[in-house]
Amino acid sequence: MTSPSRCSWFAAIAAGCCMPAVSLAQPKPGDVFREYRWRPDTTDAGGALRVGGREGYGGGAILLPHDVDVQHALNAEVVIEKLLCHDGTRGLAIQVNDHDWRTVPEAEGIPAPQCDYQHHTCAVVAVPLGDLHAGKGNGFRLRVSPEHPWKWPQNLIYGVHFRIYYDPLKKPHPSGRMTSPKPGEALGQSVQLRASASSPHGRIQQVDFLGLYEDANWEGDGRYRQWHYRSRRAALTGHLGTAVTEPYQVVWDTSWVPDQRQPIRLAAWVVDETGLTCFTEAAGEWKLLRPGHAVELCKPYDVPKKWVTRSGEKEQKFQVAGDLGKAVAARLLWSSWSPGYMNGIYVNSKKVFGREGPRYACFTHCVPLDVRALVSGENVLRTGATPKYDGKTVHGMEVNWPGIMVLIQYRDSGR
Repeated sequence: MTSPSRCSWFAAIAAGCCMPAVSLAQPKPGDVFREYRWRPDTTDAGGALRVGGREGYGGGAILLPHDVDVQHALNAEVVIEKLLCHDGTRGLAIQVNDHDWRTVPEAEGIPAPQCDYQHHTCAVVAVPLGDLHAGKGNGFRLRVSPEHPWKWPQNLIYGVHFRIYYDPLKKPHPSGRMTSPKPGEALGQSVQLRASASSPHGRIQQVDFLGLYEDANWEGDGRYRQWHYRSRRAALTGHLGTAVTEPYQVVWDTSWVPDQRQPIRLAAWVVDETGLTCFTEAAGEWKLLRPGHAVELCKPYDVPKKWVTRSGEKEQKFQVAGDLGKAVAARLLWSSWSPGYMNGIYVNSKKVFGREGPRYACFTHCVPLDVRALVSGENVLRTGATPKYDGKTVHGMEVNWPGIMVLIQYRDSGR
């Protein structure tokens, strides 16, 4: 059921012209909800809506095409997929149906002030149910603060979705449960995930499998252990897999999942043909058991502010704790914008990668890293400076928080 903290927040709201917003924890096991997803209809800025600045969107109302269901609703929130874009941009806010403006919270896992660090996150904003009405015609506006160090504040918005939570005791809803793996079963390198699912409304549209575990922080919020998934261009991604037909099952390849200090929990989102979603109860507390196989996640630190390669070389650090004599493969992982202007990645002064990806668009990278470039203990990673093109300064690559992560696979035939 929905946690009391969600309900108590709305009871505490007072009238005002620009209300502070509270970041909710996103759905929890036991929640029942619907999502109404919107994405920009543009080819500009890699398919993003520009908010603020000298170009594009001027803050007019954006109408949702959906028929919004508020019957038996408990509360609501808005998820905004935001790219910082121009460092120094502050004060992203949303207004729903001409009600109070709500400040969009920054990710607590990014150092303050977060506007000093490039980032691509999904911020969650609580909105009172009274800001919405049943049926069609709901709309929203976005804005940023006009104050900016170089007079061009701008965020890029790749998607917005409204999530409405319902009382599961009053709202007929789909249901399901995890049926595989079995409780107490060890998880190997190939894990079959299976769930049962049904709905009083008829057909099951899909079952999305999720895990609570430690992994690379593709969400960009600095939290490595969480229910891993994210929204990209108004679509769910970064989860363990989706099944659309019975039996509802997928195979989870854990060969690059880091070794875990805490147990893994598993659950599913069961979505019926009406779009109503049930987050199943979290099942079990599993451990990884991969004899002779280990994976280390090396988390970046000393990550630079304003990591844009047009402004020169930038560097971060990461620690390697494992026995590199047993390392067999490694990867570089990071999120960027406009990587088509990158100019090499260096680890301990050795060039390990050149360039990939588009210009003026977001991108996620997962590229091989030669383990011979690594050293035990502290390693230094550097991005090369983007040169001028035809004598002109170009955009360069932005490296988003948390920086460039490293995964290392180890083999030990004696284990």
